[in-house]
Amino acid sequence: MSKKSSPRIYLDYASLTPIDPVVAKDVEKYSTNEYANPSSLYKEGVSAKKALQDAKKRVAAFLTAHPDEIIFTSGGTEANNLAIIGSVEALRLQGVEYKDMHVVTSIIEHSSVRECVNYLNERDVKNDVVGVNKKGIVDLEQLEKVIKPNTVIVSVMTVNNEIGSVEPIHEIAKIIRRARKKFAEGSKESGSQLGAFNFQSTVEYPIFHTDAAQAPLFNELNVEKLGIDLLTLDSSKVYGPRGVGCLYKRRNVSLTNIIHGGGQEDGLRSGTEPIPQIMGFARALDLVALERHKETERVGALRVQFIDGLMSLGKGIRTRPTLGDVSPHILNISIPRIDNEFFLLQLDAHGIACSTKSSCLRDEDESYVLKAIEADSKSSLRFSFGRWTTSKDIENTLKIIAKILA
Repeated sequence: MSKKSSPRIYLDYASLTPIDPVVAKDVEKYSTNEYANPSSLYKEGVSAKKALQDAKKRVAAFLTAHPDEIIFTSGGTEANNLAIIGSVEALRLQGVEYKDMHVVTSIIEHSSVRECVNYLNERDVKNDVVGVNKKGIVDLEQLEKVIKPNTVIVSVMTVNNEIGSVEPIHEIAKIIRRARKKFAEGSKESGSQLGAFNFQSTVEYPIFHTDAAQAPLFNELNVEKLGIDLLTLDSSKVYGPRGVGCLYKRRNVSLTNIIHGGGQEDGLRSGTEPIPQIMGFARALDLVALERHKETERVGALRVQFIDGLMSLGKGIRTRPTLGDVSPHILNISIPRIDNEFFLLQLDAHGIACSTKSSCLRDEDESYVLKAIEADSKSSLRFSFGRWTTSKDIENTLKIIAKILA
């Protein structure tokens, strides 16, 4: 795969990945040739419907899921909203009041998850926020303690978008399964089924959701092996088109739609399906699956090269996290005694694009993720690498950092 060269060095892949040229061709094809509404009954509409079904099969295969478990959305933010608010509202429709429900998240979740919880808090839904260690890994002991009989959903992201920490999703799933078993047995002994919500349906609570938007490029996402009930993906993080993503929903999980209209996506996401974007998203995931192993090694080597080069500058630069469970494409660094925003602008003037924090924290003074791991967010920069990052790019970036610091 090739991409038109640019004199600038783009090191902000965690914020947005450029669309792959192969994917762009698919988007163009379905924009010009397969343009009909998939809900239409005539020939072109039937063809569009077949394309939609094909995309579901391909995305489902990527996750080792079933096609009917894939719900296409406008992106990761909408998928997170549908997962969290949709699961709470599903219980509301069955007579459970907001005040009798509880949700659990981690302190480093994406802002779209945090804001969903804030929305629910305003309606009297209770919540607990689980802390992390200095490497950004969720405190499993605390997590196990805060899950309650009335916990509706636990949401913990797979890979953090600011520091790259990879969460122990499989272990979290085990904790949730133990909680389900304990609360179900407790309900039987007490004669009350309200605690685990078993009086209305066969859904097992709490539901486990993970925002995996940053994960697909370097982590295998087998929903069965991981024990996940709901999973969020975003096309713009995997070299696909903007404005599309999906929510994986296990068959036995109950959700209520948060967008109302024509009842597309089995009534869970109304709106005419954007076939060009959806087909581009499916093709992007196909390419990721083919390249993942090779790219993990290549990008991991670039990360090591960058860390070694920063350490050789001898300016007291700190990187985080350096070791342990961390995605190879994200590196957060601190440079003592710098103003990170001014430093970013200097890098930009020299042709390098990076960030000081998540682009979704535009209106916040500092990063809550860095505060959670006790890092100085005022001197921190995030560099993220991707498909078109080269060793020469890293070398040139290090030279420019050294020049600015000098």
